[in-house]
Amino acid sequence: MKKDIKQFLRYFYPILLLLVMMPGISAQSDDAPWWKEHPLRVYHPNMRELEAEDFNVEEFIADCKALHAEAIVFSVGGPYAFYKTEVPYHIISPHMGDRDLLKEVIKEAKQANIRVIARLDFSIGNQDLIKERPEWFFFDQDGIPSEKPSATDVRFFRTDLLEGYRNEAFAFPVLKEVCSGYEVEGVHLNAPGFRSSSFNKETIEKFSIPEDPAAQKRWREERLASQMKDYRRIIHSNNADALFMAEINSPENPGWGEGRSFNHELLAGSYTNLLSTAGEPADDELHKLRWWSALSADWSHASKSEHSGLPLINLKVGFQKGKLSLKPINDYKLNCYQAFSHNAGIKAPSYGLMGNMPDPRTASMIAEPFRLMERCEAFMTGSEKIAPIALVWPGENAEGLNAASYRNEMLGLYRALVKEHALFEIILAHRLNEDLTDRHHTVILPSLNILEKEQTEILQEFVESGGHLILFDAFPDQALAVEWTEFLGLKQTGETFSCAYAVSGKPGLSVLPAAIMLNLDLRPVNLPDGAEILYYNSPTSGGSWVPEVFPLLEKGEVPVLFAMDKGLGRISYFTGALGTLMWNIEMPDYDDILAHLIFSQSESWRIIETNAPATVAITAYRNGPNTVIHLVNGTGTIPLDKPIPVGPIQIILNNKAASGCRWFAPGAIEEELDIQSIQENGAFGITIQKLHDYGMVVIE
Repeated sequence: MKKDIKQFLRYFYPILLLLVMMPGISAQSDDAPWWKEHPLRVYHPNMRELEAEDFNVEEFIADCKALHAEAIVFSVGGPYAFYKTEVPYHIISPHMGDRDLLKEVIKEAKQANIRVIARLDFSIGNQDLIKERPEWFFFDQDGIPSEKPSATDVRFFRTDLLEGYRNEAFAFPVLKEVCSGYEVEGVHLNAPGFRSSSFNKETIEKFSIPEDPAAQKRWREERLASQMKDYRRIIHSNNADALFMAEINSPENPGWGEGRSFNHELLAGSYTNLLSTAGEPADDELHKLRWWSALSADWSHASKSEHSGLPLINLKVGFQKGKLSLKPINDYKLNCYQAFSHNAGIKAPSYGLMGNMPDPRTASMIAEPFRLMERCEAFMTGSEKIAPIALVWPGENAEGLNAASYRNEMLGLYRALVKEHALFEIILAHRLNEDLTDRHHTVILPSLNILEKEQTEILQEFVESGGHLILFDAFPDQALAVEWTEFLGLKQTGETFSCAYAVSGKPGLSVLPAAIMLNLDLRPVNLPDGAEILYYNSPTSGGSWVPEVFPLLEKGEVPVLFAMDKGLGRISYFTGALGTLMWNIEMPDYDDILAHLIFSQSESWRIIETNAPATVAITAYRNGPNTVIHLVNGTGTIPLDKPIPVGPIQIILNNKAASGCRWFAPGAIEEELDIQSIQENGAFGITIQKLHDYGMVVIE
């Protein structure tokens, strides 16, 4: 009987996926705030102070309009005010003269149907203020203030998040003055967060800061989020629909986030939209991943609250740490396409007014993606991601683990899923709090050690009811919880060990490589009853053995990768950090193994099949009566000077009916695509003759 039920579920999953693909009702709401439902197009010129002289407002707004921006971030206050302020210590810029630039910009922008977001910076004060109010500034353990580099003769110093300048003495009155006196439709806060991860004794006593490292980390995160909520209350007391954002980190740069005390989930309750600056990897990592902006968007979606607007990607991404004038134009556009293909908006910064940009390509870099977003906005509004696969990301409950501990593991898994064109989403571990089978057929977990009891029960129920859990062991030196050893039928049989290779557990030819290279610690375990062995360890090597010298790899007795049925579902278990191998060694064999684990049970679980190369990223969304598929072409040099066109690309969609299909691409007219019926399995196919940099398929 149990076998019959399992067989039924194997056939039921295609029906589940059909339901996932069926037309739904768009989440668009007429009374939603303007920042809530669609990917935003925000231009941020980062006006330099000297540019306030002889500022041509009409020309400025005309430049913004030409970029197809729906909103602009305009410098308003902080170290200098560009409006008529009456707040003590708020210095009106001498370069503005007797004008009120904020008032003039708002008036002109309204006529052009562009929203104005006020940029405020409470992170620095000038040299005169530090002499008068030194308690407002940050000093290190040696009592030395932190100076910010300046392009002028005026010296600027970092302020203290806990003191009055960023709170009731200065920041609060400035916010109230700007939001009550001017029709701004949002606030962008520059450089939020703490300046250091440690406090001196006087500060600890003054603010009752816990000294235990874990407690202090949480206190810092909550203190920053609380301050941002205070800012938001002031902003929304004057305009309930105003946007509020501030630049925070992305997962590839966890050190920055921890140093500033960014907790994205807490901040999602403070900001209306999470704004992540993506793509400042180490130089030797730039070639490893094209999809930094996509990752930032996915991670922000996992962190945001149900009341948040869509994430924004701050496009300081790519070559030379993302400086706009030093970036190849197509590399910049590549990251724009990544952002909105992952249901995120764009904040496009330039370093000064557009008319003063030294690179004549700057305007087109921003305008082309913005123009396409504007054109296709209806298909991006209220979208729901189609993601039958969930990648579980360690979160707040990963006790004893900091973000750097699992960074490579997660980057490796993420990259492999993109290369395999898997439709997936990121879920934070501690947000595993509902029935996963309603949305996912496969859950990928980097380690059991990132779970608490509640999530353990949910995942075990997911497996028992027919789901597939792919489990890796990123921290094999940490003991497994009893709840899992009993559930899996596992026993650890010795100390953590390492070997250079693993050998196939199946005799003869196999769809998987006969041997794979290993370079990591593994957990020695027994083979549970009924488990199917995919790979054993190979004890032949002794550490640095070269396999080509010998005709045969010796097969050991310790299982490295195996799969087994459990209840109505299935578990696949690798005894080490496969994602880390993927990231560090970059062997295609690892990607093949992951794809095999995901799809080996049923090819019908693969909603989309395609011959697109691994350098083309594919995402899919349900949008009202439509299914929307995004294709982003990253084929070419790194950084991307010019994308290499690819095609013809065939996409086969399983279990989805269609009455029509349209194709949208930058700089091209809308095109009807032929639908080819594939009779044997009820699927249909479409062919894209050539993909240049980006394209959107809308299936009706």
